[in-house]
Amino acid sequence: MLLAEVKKLKVAELRAMLSERGLDSKGLKAELVVRLFSAIEAGVAPIKSGDEGENVCEKTAEQPHSQEHEPSVRTQSAVCTSSTSKSMNAYADQSTQTDPPQLCSCTPEAVTSRQQQRNPQPVHPVSLATVATGEEDAESSSVLAISEPEAPQDQLLHGAETVDSSPEENTELKRGRDYYEFKEDIHYNRAKTPELLPEPEEEAEMDFEDVRLDSYNCDLHFEVDSDGSSGQPLLWEKFPLLWSGCRMTHGFCHGKVGFEAKFVKRLSAPASDTSYDPDLHVLRVGWSVDNTSLQLGEVELSYGFDGRGRIVTGGKEEAFGEPFTEGDVIGCYAFISETGEATLSFHKNGCSLGVAFHLSSSALRDQALYPHVLCKNCSVSVNLDPDTPWHPFPAGFCTLAVLPPGQRSRASLPTGSKSECEVLMMVGMPGSGKTHWAQAHMLQNPRKRYNLLSTNSILNCMREPPGANHRDLMLQQATQCVSHLIKVAATKQRNYILDQANIYPSAQRHKMLCFRGYQRKAVVVFPPDEMWRRRLIQRQQEEGMALQEMTLLKAKVSFTLPEQGEHLDEVTFVELGSEEALKLLTLYKEEARRILPTPPKRRKHKQGSQKRLIHHCGWRGGPFSCHNQHSHCAFQKTHSRRPSAFGCSSDPQRYRKYYRPYTGQWSFPEQNQSCYGSIYYGCSS
Repeated sequence: MLLAEVKKLKVAELRAMLSERGLDSKGLKAELVVRLFSAIEAGVAPIKSGDEGENVCEKTAEQPHSQEHEPSVRTQSAVCTSSTSKSMNAYADQSTQTDPPQLCSCTPEAVTSRQQQRNPQPVHPVSLATVATGEEDAESSSVLAISEPEAPQDQLLHGAETVDSSPEENTELKRGRDYYEFKEDIHYNRAKTPELLPEPEEEAEMDFEDVRLDSYNCDLHFEVDSDGSSGQPLLWEKFPLLWSGCRMTHGFCHGKVGFEAKFVKRLSAPASDTSYDPDLHVLRVGWSVDNTSLQLGEVELSYGFDGRGRIVTGGKEEAFGEPFTEGDVIGCYAFISETGEATLSFHKNGCSLGVAFHLSSSALRDQALYPHVLCKNCSVSVNLDPDTPWHPFPAGFCTLAVLPPGQRSRASLPTGSKSECEVLMMVGMPGSGKTHWAQAHMLQNPRKRYNLLSTNSILNCMREPPGANHRDLMLQQATQCVSHLIKVAATKQRNYILDQANIYPSAQRHKMLCFRGYQRKAVVVFPPDEMWRRRLIQRQQEEGMALQEMTLLKAKVSFTLPEQGEHLDEVTFVELGSEEALKLLTLYKEEARRILPTPPKRRKHKQGSQKRLIHHCGWRGGPFSCHNQHSHCAFQKTHSRRPSAFGCSSDPQRYRKYYRPYTGQWSFPEQNQSCYGSIYYGCSS
C-alpha cells in the first residue's frame, strides 16, 4: 500500500488496521498514518485470530518483578510488536533486565536494514524504529564523536506512543527540555529588534593584588558589590531555586589561612510561592580549587559547610556541627602543610565546630585553595579588613591579605575589551551532539574560560526540592533563566558558548545582536542521519525522556542554517559540510511537510474597528437607525438589503444615496423614532 493510499484512509480505518497489527491506535491522524505506513513497509502483517497468544518473535524468559520495584517506562514499537497486548507488555518489561532480548527477523534492527535497502533516502527515527548497533564509527576517534553504548533493542523514539505507568511520567515525557527551549525561542518571532544596550560605566581601576570577591570568577547570576566585600544572587526574585556561587580573587598553597563570612540577610519574594522548598535560604562557605564548578561542594576538590549543618564535597552530604542562619558569622580555616596534606575546619560565631575535612597530599597536588561562597536566596559578606576580625582567629592563622604576594596565587584576570571576547552559538537539531562538542571545546581551550549558557548548566545550579516531582517547574525556570542571562552576559567581558538548538532564524538574530562588539561565531553541528538517530537514542537513555514526534517534525520544518552576515562574523560546520547539511535539511523539510497537517489559514481582518464604524454610522440606535417597524419594512422592500451582522457596513458611505440629508434645525422636543425614519429614509408615517 502506498503512502498516498494510507493518507486517504479515515481515522476509524487507520485505527482498525493498527489494532489488527497489535499497534497503538491512539493519536492524531498524521501520527496514525506514519505508524501504519511504517508497519506496512516493515512487513508487519495483521494478526490472525487463531494465532492469539503466540508471539511473532522469540522472547527470553521473564524475570518476576517485586512490588517495590519502580515502574519502568514501556515503549511500543511502530514496526515490530508481539501478537497480543499481553505479549507486548511482556516484551516491553524486558527493558529492565540485564540481558537484551533476542533479535528476530522483525526486530527494529532488521527492519532498519530492509527499509534502507528499499528507500536509500534518510528516514527520521519517528517514522522508522532504529536502534544503536554498538559498532564504533570512524568518527569515534575524533573530538566530535560520542561514545554510544549499545542500546536496548526495545527502546524507541516514539514519544507520542510511549505508555507510562503514571501521569507524572507522562507529563515529564511530553514536556522535556526541548519543549521549553523551543517555547522560549518562539517568543523571538514577533519580538522587536533588541536595542543597543548602553555601554556599562567604566569601573574604577582595580588593583589586581587586592583580595576581594572576584566578579570575573563567579556565576553570571551572582552580583558582587562595588567594594568586593559582599554579594547576593542576581535573579533571586524570579528564580528562587538557583544557587549562585563566587570565589575570591586569591588563593594559597601552603600555610595557615582563614576568612570570615557573614549570613547577612534572607531574600524572600513576597509574591512567589516557595512553600514547596523547605531549604529556601541557605548559605554555603568553604574552599575550592580554581577551574572547578562554582557550585561549591558539588564536585571533587570543592569543600563546603552550609546553614543546614551539613558538609558537602563531591555532591555527597554529611551532618556536621550545627545549623546557622541570618546574622551568624562562619570562620573558615585551612592548613596546608609542606607535604601537601590539608585540614579544613569551621567556626560559628567564634566557637570551633571541629575539623570537617582531612585531605591527603595526593588530593590537592600543589593546587591552590580559594575561599568560596554559595548563596541561595540570601546575601553574604566577607571580612576584608585583616586588622579588625569579627571574631578572633585561631593561633597561627591569618587572612589572605596578610600573606606576601609571593605566597598567594591570583586567579585568571578578565579580558581587556569586548573585541577580545568570543561568543559561540551552537546550532543543530535536538540530540545532534552540540553539548558534547561544546564541552570538548572548553576542555581544549581552558585559558579562554568559556561560560556555558544552556538549560543543563542552569539545572546544575538547582536542587530539586523534596516531595512531589518538580521537574517541569525546574525545566521551565531554567529555560527562562537562560534568556535572562543572555542579556546579562552581553554586559560582561567574558567568553561564552550558547548551547541551545537555535534553529529559528529570529532567535539566532536576536541573540547575536545582543553581543555587538564581540567576536560572534556560529557552530553548526549537523551529523549524518544514521548517526543522529543513534545519538537521539543515547540521549533518551541518559535523560529518560523521549522527544515527541510532532516536536521533531516541527523542528525540521523551522530549521534554518545560519549565514555569515550582519550578526555573525563566522559560520563553522563541524560535521557535515554546508552543502551536504543543506541537502539533508531539504530532505528533512520535505518529509516533515508531507507528514504534518496543513496549518489553518489566517483570516484577513478588515481594516478599521467595527466599534468605530458603528459609532460613526449609528446603525444601532443612532440618528440613522430605523427602529420604527413600518419604516424598517419600507426600507427593506425598497432596497432589498438587510443590515450586516455587525450592525453596519464596512464602508461608511455605502448607504449615502439611500437617504436625504437633513438641512433644517434640530428640535430636540420633536425628535422621535418615526420622525427620524421619515426624514432620512423617505418613509411615510
